[in-house]
Amino acid sequence: MNYTQIRELLEWVEKSTFTNISISLGGANVSAGKQAAGGGFYPEMYPSYAPAMAMQHAPVAASAQATADVPAPKLADPDETTQKASGHIVASPIVGTFYASSNPEKPAFAPVGTKVKKGDVLCILEAMKIMNEITADVDGTVAQVFAENGQMVEARQPLFRIE
Repeated sequence: MNYTQIRELLEWVEKSTFTNISISLGGANVSAGKQAAGGGFYPEMYPSYAPAMAMQHAPVAASAQATADVPAPKLADPDETTQKASGHIVASPIVGTFYASSNPEKPAFAPVGTKVKKGDVLCILEAMKIMNEITADVDGTVAQVFAENGQMVEARQPLFRIE
């Protein structure tokens, strides 16, 4: 990739709804991103996660001529078992790394059996070194946690089932 193609890619990402993209082309790897609206990184709140958090992206195949015309990836639907389960599913709004607590030494925000109210923090999703708190959008009890601490999650992937 040359400088002009990289610049076009950055302009395209800025205008798009993507918050990040990675492309591998002919041995060159290019990653571009922007801060999601409403996201913020507060190192004083998450000091142990702040130092060396690097999101790993799957490469996106693209031709050099079609850099600005890369189609949006098709997002996976939640798995059948979660669709049939009773209760409310809290899905990931973004791609990122799932953290059950604000610090590895602290207990999880919402393990199974925890009673939560609308607005309570369920987990943290780290994307591009930005810690995003995911909150409950209903009152209830956490019946199931679908992600493991440190696991990469996709957008719309189920994270919690609240009954």
